[in-house]
Amino acid sequence: MFTLTKKADYGMALLSVCAQRGRGGRVSLKELSDMGMPRAFMSKIAGSLVEAGILNSKEGKGGGFSLNYEPKEVQVKEALEAIEGGGVEPVNCESCPMEGGCGQQTLMDKLTLQIEELLEKYTLADLIMN
Repeated sequence: MFTLTKKADYGMALLSVCAQRGRGGRVSLKELSDMGMPRAFMSKIAGSLVEAGILNSKEGKGGGFSLNYEPKEVQVKEALEAIEGGGVEPVNCESCPMEGGCGQQTLMDKLTLQIEELLEKYTLADLIMN
């Protein structure tokens, strides 16, 4: 089974809440914690998204995190890359001691390309539940 990391899962949940609130609509760490998301972990994930320019943050009363863009302007691929700190790929052949010496690398390269192409078709607007 192919699954997203917990970091990606929580990050996409954060972005889903932000997308529902639209550009500029804030969500606080307390709200995320009340939804069952671990506060410290969410702070790190949100920090990565702020660093990538997808979210902005405001401290103090009325603070929290909000989208810098309209939800339809942010690709899911871009968001996942910001959350994970790199490309979206099912396996990392570059760190494997068998790199170039096994039969799965070509297949994994093709799979990675297809995943990237698919994720480029979706935006944060697609995360909003209607």
